[in-house]
Amino acid sequence: MEIHRRMLAQYGQSTMSQRKVYEWVGRFKSGRTRVTDEGRSGRPSTSRSRKASSPQEYRNQLNDITNELCCKGTM
Repeated sequence: MEIHRRMLAQYGQSTMSQRKVYEWVGRFKSGRTRVTDEGRSGRPSTSRSRKASSPQEYRNQLNDITNELCCKGTM
C-alpha cells in the first residue's frame, strides 16, 4: 500500500503497522473525518501503549493518511 510505504519512508520503524494503516484507511473511506477518539460509554481506559515515540508523531501519521485520502478523492 502506497500510504504505508510513504509513512515508512518518513517515520521509519516508528510507523504503525500496515494492518493498522489498512484499518484507518477503511475508517476514513467509511466516512470518518477525525483522528481523535470517538466518545463511548463504559469505564475509561487506565493505561495506554503506543509504538510511536510521541502523541505528536501519531497525529502526524494520521494526518498523512487523511491528506492522502483527501488528495486521492476517496472520501
